[in-house]
Amino acid sequence: MVTKEDYEEYFGQTAPSNFSRLESISLSTIKSVITRPIPVETCPCYKEFKEALLEQIGFYEENPDLITSTNATSSGYTLGSYSESASNKNETSKSIERLSPITYDKLLNCGLLQSQLGGCCL
Repeated sequence: MVTKEDYEEYFGQTAPSNFSRLESISLSTIKSVITRPIPVETCPCYKEFKEALLEQIGFYEENPDLITSTNATSSGYTLGSYSESASNKNETSKSIERLSPITYDKLLNCGLLQSQLGGCCL
């Protein structure tokens, strides 16, 4: 989807040595939260999607603990007799917690997070 050259042009710095791994993990994270198929190059929002992927790669590079951590950021909550622990959270919730704020904004703005916004072409 993206190359080391794309990363270096976008961020203005050398791509990480584990770029392919970060790209794969970032793409998996994004796929787990978007509501539309991944845009193709002819889609009007392809550029924004590519930037979102690059932002997520950069986010994982800066926060490697998000990749290796299996624990949620919160231990859960209790309301009366109802209790929700971190283990009860669904996988999408866990993925959203690992999503870069900039990636989230870019995906939201091009309609990939909310299906009612229309989204990209196929």
